[in-house]
Amino acid sequence: MSHESSVSYRSATSNAHLIGIEVLVIDGDAQVHAGIEQLLSEAQLHVTCVADLDRARELVERQFFSVALVDLDTPAPSAGLDAIRMIKRVSPTSMIIALTPRRSFDDAVDAVRAGAIDLILKAPESVAYLKDRVLDAATRSVGKREVDSVLDDVRGVHEEFLQRFMEAERRAIDLADKAAGRDPSRLSQFDELRVLVVDEVDDFVSAMTGADPKGFAFVHATSGGEGLDRISSGGFHYAMIAEDVTDLPARTLARTIRNQHPDTVVLTFLGPADNGRVELVETAGMRTLVQPFTDAKMLLDRLDELADAWRAKARERRYTQAFREKHYDFLRRYVELKTKIERAISDGA
Repeated sequence: MSHESSVSYRSATSNAHLIGIEVLVIDGDAQVHAGIEQLLSEAQLHVTCVADLDRARELVERQFFSVALVDLDTPAPSAGLDAIRMIKRVSPTSMIIALTPRRSFDDAVDAVRAGAIDLILKAPESVAYLKDRVLDAATRSVGKREVDSVLDDVRGVHEEFLQRFMEAERRAIDLADKAAGRDPSRLSQFDELRVLVVDEVDDFVSAMTGADPKGFAFVHATSGGEGLDRISSGGFHYAMIAEDVTDLPARTLARTIRNQHPDTVVLTFLGPADNGRVELVETAGMRTLVQPFTDAKMLLDRLDELADAWRAKARERRYTQAFREKHYDFLRRYVELKTKIERAISDGA
């Protein structure tokens, strides 16, 4: 085999994994289209050339391009930056190379900030470099997609393993309780579920206490400040806060109680009225429980459901606390690994 054929064979072999890779060219010059198509077809890359940004967006949204070559002056000077940003947003794993007819440090900075990995001068002496950079970018794109896929799989298996591990520990705790003569279902029982109602009027709390629901005790606070004072003593399973409390914003009051007393379930309510509602305060925001809330009986009918929810939460807290105490070092390393995986996926986006 001659030296020339040997070099060609090695080149074809090293780039075999790039055969059929899609490359998008955004440039308003038809001669540039023809030149790049000829240059990259030798490496068996599939090239699509467009001169219109709308057409480019349509293509990027429809199919994946490993590499995009973007002329900074298409369709107008510096307008290519918008194309780079669009591709980076729509197709984060595409590698973008900017093209420019002038030597400009500012162009290079702007292109990289927009999402390009390189800026190449449109000149005859840059042709070989352009081809090498496209092949390198295509390899990086393929590798990145593979790595991202692996990271997604690792993240999924990681979460599934923890869930199965914790479920096994829950069963072990329940079995240990039974072996010791303790009934796991009764460990989260209580004589009465204490509910703090923060409301400037007493109509709602009077209706609740007047119904005398079994297993519930209601305590009334007529202002947000009084509510904070009362709950500071602890011992409340639920806090219900009227949205129209005037001395403190209801949602601020709700989040304060939730943050300072994580074992207390916090609800906000409006009414009972035609536009009334009851919402649960959660970490991610508010979740509607009752709407419309026109009669106190609508909540009374759901007290057993609220009690069961609190018992389930209490059992979950017990399991979680036991798991943390027993596997503290494992959880610490688990969180560190999860953070690294999330950061790796985020950095590649």
